[in-house]
Amino acid sequence: MSERDVIFISHATPDDNEFVRWLGTRLTGYGYKVWADIFDLAGGTPFWISIEDAIRKKALKVVFVVSKASCHPDRSGVRNEISVADTVRKALKDPEFIVPVRIDDVAFGDLPIQIHQLNTIDFTSGWGAKLADLVDTLTKAGVPRVVTDLTAEFDRWRQASVRSDVVVERGEESLLTSILPIVRLPEEISFYEYEGENRKFEEAVKNIPHPLAWHNRLLVSFAAVHELQQHLPAEFTVALRASVPFPDFLQGAVTDPIGPHRRDASNAAVRMLRESFERHLAARGLLRYEASAGTVMFFPKDLLPDDRVIYTNAKGRQTYKQVVGFSKVLNAHWHLAMRPVIRLDEAPSVRLRPFVVFTRDGREPLKDADEMTKLRRRFCKSWFNHVWRPLFQAFYEFFGDGNAADAVRIDLGEHRSWAVAGEGMKLVGAMRMPLDLGVLDTDAEPDEPDEDDIAEDEDAVVDQ
Repeated sequence: MSERDVIFISHATPDDNEFVRWLGTRLTGYGYKVWADIFDLAGGTPFWISIEDAIRKKALKVVFVVSKASCHPDRSGVRNEISVADTVRKALKDPEFIVPVRIDDVAFGDLPIQIHQLNTIDFTSGWGAKLADLVDTLTKAGVPRVVTDLTAEFDRWRQASVRSDVVVERGEESLLTSILPIVRLPEEISFYEYEGENRKFEEAVKNIPHPLAWHNRLLVSFAAVHELQQHLPAEFTVALRASVPFPDFLQGAVTDPIGPHRRDASNAAVRMLRESFERHLAARGLLRYEASAGTVMFFPKDLLPDDRVIYTNAKGRQTYKQVVGFSKVLNAHWHLAMRPVIRLDEAPSVRLRPFVVFTRDGREPLKDADEMTKLRRRFCKSWFNHVWRPLFQAFYEFFGDGNAADAVRIDLGEHRSWAVAGEGMKLVGAMRMPLDLGVLDTDAEPDEPDEDDIAEDEDAVVDQ
């Protein structure tokens, strides 16, 4: 008798072919010899003779794909395969010769009698993760395989899958994004003419605390004329040229006066809205830091009691999150910061880019950009979802001032404004962490970096 070294896959054809192609490819990549009719039956091959020969003489294990199709009473072919496999199981005295794998919601009561008492690997919760369980079963059974470089790579994948399978399952989970939907854009924007020497006027308007843009010799702003005039020296005067619908401005459709083209108009609008958003945060007490990627707004020390925000987490429990802390190892304060990115496409939004600023005194950012980057890399290297999610929740609580369901008004002057959702957009994912684990909110400050890591990083190259 020839040596048994094959994994035979029994399934319903063609209903389960997609799964068998996937499974057979991966088992083959892992080094196993796989037999399945969709791979091994060429045209003109005696059908049942080849299948029976493979089960009786070659199979070391039979993987039975359990599905509504394969368990249907009319599928005599599948039941014949399982009957032969059960006969071989008894002859080999191997109670685990047949390995059932379930791929849909077929009732366990409908399983063929030969496998009713067998442990079934449930692939309905995810093919990738449960493949690792199947491979473990085959490995423990001593099923031989050919070890190649590809096999080693698959081993690394399997180990990762085993780890992830502990904390991931099929089921809906609420996902929190960094996207604040814009719920209302300004209705109008104005063009202003001015009187005065050009260069001096350009210097003078820098003192105006409202977002501005230039278009030829016209000043563009959301603010009213008196809001501009009151911040200018007496030698300069501004006069309203026209107020136009903001949507027309964005589309480059303003003809009186002739406005900027669509791209230039959009760029100007994005910049002005971003500046107004930053000024709103500044009015709430956040400070500016000019990073290489743009302006970020950070929480200074002592802005909030104990430098923390109290909020309600995903499990409905009231907790808190530090937004400013101190690292003894780095001898520096760390500060949560956000960089707003405005999008005015079909779904206007403010995308928040998280950032961490470091100071020595709790207010003044480090002057050396390289040092700032090095500290951030050392300190934040283990900041994954369990840290970033509660930080975002804390920021939303602060931004919405405790009323996440309400829109936050961003002023553009006395009579014009725009509004942003008080909380990040929520989505629903198809996979989730098990309910007994929940969301891992971390109340305390992040872990300190290792001293050894800091010493090794002293000569690291910093990308700017």
